[in-house]
Amino acid sequence: MPNTIRFSCAAMAVLFSIVIYAEESALTRANVRNVIDTLTELKKEVDKDNAYNFEEMTQVDAYTKSQAMQNKYLNILKRHEFADPNEWRETVMRVFIAYSAYKMQLQSPEMTAQMRQAMAQIESNPSLTDQQKQQMLQMMQQSNQSVRAFVDASSNDVEAVKPFVAEIDKTFGK
Repeated sequence: MPNTIRFSCAAMAVLFSIVIYAEESALTRANVRNVIDTLTELKKEVDKDNAYNFEEMTQVDAYTKSQAMQNKYLNILKRHEFADPNEWRETVMRVFIAYSAYKMQLQSPEMTAQMRQAMAQIESNPSLTDQQKQQMLQMMQQSNQSVRAFVDASSNDVEAVKPFVAEIDKTFGK
């Protein structure tokens, strides 16, 4: 019995930690703003840095320039409250997934109708065997599930992104 109690306490502690982490890691509007600002600033710097012809530089000059560029990029991340490139990358991915989920929600009725129409065309196609139809329908369903899984963002993340959709469209070049 004591082992059961210890296990239960340990399990509750782990679950409590997960809940606290999930609450602490909610995507905020400030996170979204920082992502947009960072991407905008990084794009400008990358465009400037692409003007350098590294092939014409000596190895030492090229290495020194690349180190300076890397430091400049890291400073941009830090200026926008990202501790390191991993935190920045994870936050960008969350923003992109929430943005994609929101866009998919807007297009969902149209996409669903198109999917149904395509599936009906496959089912009614006399030149396909039953096995071919089954395979094609299965592939379409798997593809649909994959797309929906990719944009499966938390509703809190989607809400944080909504006020910035037009800016994100511009930032991501949409």
